[in-house]
Amino acid sequence: MIKLIYFDFDFWRVDILRLSLSHSNIPYEFQRIPRQDWSKRKKEFPFGQVPSMIIDNRPYAHTHSLAKFCAIRSSLYDDNEFKILIIDQVLDWANEITNHIAPSIRAAMREKNLEKFKKLRKEFIRNDLIVWFSYLENLLKNFSTKKQFFTDKFSIADITAWRIIFWFCSGKLELINDSFLNELPILKKYYTGINNYQPLTKLKVFQSIVS
Repeated sequence: MIKLIYFDFDFWRVDILRLSLSHSNIPYEFQRIPRQDWSKRKKEFPFGQVPSMIIDNRPYAHTHSLAKFCAIRSSLYDDNEFKILIIDQVLDWANEITNHIAPSIRAAMREKNLEKFKKLRKEFIRNDLIVWFSYLENLLKNFSTKKQFFTDKFSIADITAWRIIFWFCSGKLELINDSFLNELPILKKYYTGINNYQPLTKLKVFQSIVS
């Protein structure tokens, strides 16, 4: 049995693992750690990080590595080396854009510094928001034939891209309005398509994320 461990809130790093496994009906256990307990439990996990995955009492970590494992188990990866490159680029893109917005999140949540948060968030919106989503749109435009899926077959790349776009369009990131997608028409159409892709939308995990 696969055991996934993360904090007691939804976030893309663990959600893409849960969605991948659920997509192929692979059973797993999901343990949530209350954020206030993290400091005393951090040493239990590889690299002091979650998400973590435990199989046969052995712990594994790092989002990209875990996502590839879950995708392979779920037949949501690929055996074509060039399509693997596309999928891995989407996974790396997700991590990169998260790292770019992270300073403003830390300023608000950890430092409780509202002025610093607003400054950093506005800088992100001005310098990074459209730039980084345009990178994703260009990847889709350059490698997808029908612009429905990144490799023309539903994969972990699509789960990851959907989850990140949803995060930025959900209204949960203060000062960021979903209207930014209007500047990226190919990506906006793609996102709408994934939002209505039944093999994904029927999953309880999906429904719990969007509710």
